[in-house]
Amino acid sequence: MEQLSQQVAKIAVQLQQEGKEPSLALVKARLGTATMSPALLQAYQAWRNGAVTLQPGPTPAPQSQTEAEQSSDIQADLARIEAKLDLIMKKLGI
Repeated sequence: MEQLSQQVAKIAVQLQQEGKEPSLALVKARLGTATMSPALLQAYQAWRNGAVTLQPGPTPAPQSQTEAEQSSDIQADLARIEAKLDLIMKKLGI
């Protein structure tokens, strides 16, 4: 039940972030549950009553590349693509 409650809370937060009012039908649709189960109803009601809060998951790892590194990677890719294009144009006689 605890895992289902956390899933319901997570889905409800996602729906709120999308500007939607979390409803049992929307939560059920996101879960992909084929039938209504009493456990789902209990988990949803617990979330609505504030008894379930979303437990924080693992924090995302910081981005390993800075914008400058990403920019230089993009520039290197672009230079490589331009060189290939020049070779193709040369072979075609353009």
